[in-house]
Amino acid sequence: MKLVKYVLAVICASVAFQSLAADGIARANFTTAIENREPVDEVTELANDTTKIYYFTEIQGLEGQTITHRWEQNGEVQANVSFTVGGNRWRIWSSKNLQPEWTGEWQVMVVDEAGNVLSQNSFNYVAANTESTGETTAVTAEEAPTMETGEVAEEDLPNIAPAAGGDAEAPAAQ
Repeated sequence: MKLVKYVLAVICASVAFQSLAADGIARANFTTAIENREPVDEVTELANDTTKIYYFTEIQGLEGQTITHRWEQNGEVQANVSFTVGGNRWRIWSSKNLQPEWTGEWQVMVVDEAGNVLSQNSFNYVAANTESTGETTAVTAEEAPTMETGEVAEEDLPNIAPAAGGDAEAPAAQ
C-alpha cells in the first residue's frame, strides 16, 4: 500500500512539474496563411510581391494573462497587438499587410504583462526576383496597412467546424 501511494505521489509530482515546465510559448512562427487555426508554413524570408504575413503563437498555461505581439521593422516598433489568454492552451495570431518598399528585417516579440520577452522570431522581407513592368500604384487611405487577430481555446475546438469557403482569419469565439 505504501508503495502504491509513493508511486502515485511520484506520478502526480512528475505531471505537475511537466505542466509547470510547459507553461509559456509552445510554438511561434511566421506563416503565409492560417487554415483551421494552424499555420500553413513557416516563413524566414518573404519576397515583396507577397504583401501579407501572419504571426502564429500557441500559448500554454498562461490563462488570464495578457500577451502582446510586438511587430518591429529594422528595430523600430511598428505595432503592438495584445491578446487576453482565455484558456490553458490558446492559439493566437496577428497579421500585417506589408508595402513592397518595406524591405528589411521584420521581427515579432511575444511579450507578457511584465514586459518579459517570451519568444521572438524574425523574417527578411526582400525584393522579388521579377522583372518590373514600370508601373507604380499609389496607396490610398483605404488600402493602408492593417492588423488582424484571431484566437481559439482548446476546449472550443470540438465546437468549431471548418467553414467551406469561409474566412479562417476571423477571430474565433472564446
